[in-house]
Amino acid sequence: MNRKYKDFTIILLLGGLYLGLFLFPDMIMQAGSSALTIFKEKLFPSIFPFFVLSFLLLNLGFAEKLSKLVEPLMMKIFHIQGKGAFVLLVSIISGFPSGAKTIAALYQEKKLTKEEANYLLFFTHFANPLFVLGTCGILLGNQNYAYKIFICQLLSNFILGILLRPKLEKKKYSLETANQDTSSYSFLKALITAIKAAMDVLLFMLGSVTFFLFASQILLTFIDLPPFLEVIISGILDLTTGVSLTATIDVSSFFQAMMMLSFITFGSFSVHLQVINALQDKNLSYHNFLIGRIIQTAIALLLFLLMN
Repeated sequence: MNRKYKDFTIILLLGGLYLGLFLFPDMIMQAGSSALTIFKEKLFPSIFPFFVLSFLLLNLGFAEKLSKLVEPLMMKIFHIQGKGAFVLLVSIISGFPSGAKTIAALYQEKKLTKEEANYLLFFTHFANPLFVLGTCGILLGNQNYAYKIFICQLLSNFILGILLRPKLEKKKYSLETANQDTSSYSFLKALITAIKAAMDVLLFMLGSVTFFLFASQILLTFIDLPPFLEVIISGILDLTTGVSLTATIDVSSFFQAMMMLSFITFGSFSVHLQVINALQDKNLSYHNFLIGRIIQTAIALLLFLLMN
């Protein structure tokens, strides 16, 4: 897109949002209240403990310990060193955007090469298990579909990682801080740092959810769309909102589950913004993350169809 038209489009969108602040003040309050409710009831309880745990493991040097154990397996399956296993583990347990956050942290500490970090961005996008099995299962009224969503987003990432893996190199990796001693990092200091890091991520998450929830409500106020399309737009902007609204449309549970899976695997603009924030000033490729989400969504939907 021409730079001039791009700037005009951005100004037009921002102008519309700014106008909405004055025309719909009650909607702004409602969007903020809804975002806080989503954060309080769905995001914080299910994500905060996992984020603290993952940052604590990272600060205490468990990335190095795990990498030594699984180095041969990671080299065989994904053609990268063992620290990629720590990124995978944290991503699966904690959910997004912990994958991007952990990749950025390990790369900054020179425990991952730039090529490895960019490769891992393709396939370390996992939803928090409690969100999928809990929230999705309850909204669908069908725990079986929730398990299938969870399995499909797991398998689609692994398939993507294998499809896009780099050529196998037999030489040893030699990163400057690969053998860094972390034993001097006390548990108390590691815990304080982990809590602060987790809160930074969650506060930015709250901000992005609030912004895109407000943006979707303003957009849908100006444009009259059928409920089905309203849910799709809401899910593209913020997946938590999209997943919650999916249960309100009059379609089968099977189709609702497919929509939830689409929102989760693509991630929504809200999650993408969180990933961009994690990668900021790290010279890593957000483009890899974006391409990964598009391909992963296609693979996950295909797997879901095959499982039903």
